[in-house]
Amino acid sequence: MPWINPFYSGNEQLQRDEAMRSAGILLQTMMLAAKAMGYDSCPMVGFDFNKVAELIHLPKDYAVAAMLVIGKSTQAAWPKPGFIPKSEMVIDNHF
Repeated sequence: MPWINPFYSGNEQLQRDEAMRSAGILLQTMMLAAKAMGYDSCPMVGFDFNKVAELIHLPKDYAVAAMLVIGKSTQAAWPKPGFIPKSEMVIDNHF
């Protein structure tokens, strides 16, 4: 544990990157838990991060990572376009 402070100290980009990774893990965990409880969820982007921060009086040294809605769907989700075939996405034994 003694290496944590020196590792992150003075490196704001690394601190932000780690916060966003942690937020992604949290979102996935919440989505899986919601599904296990019979709820649907959707992570959202395309909103005004700064306006949300203003509306919730977010302190200046915090950042909005994402937005997640959880509830009961009223219709089936639209298929997500643009998936890359597995054969193009998975590479074995080389870069």
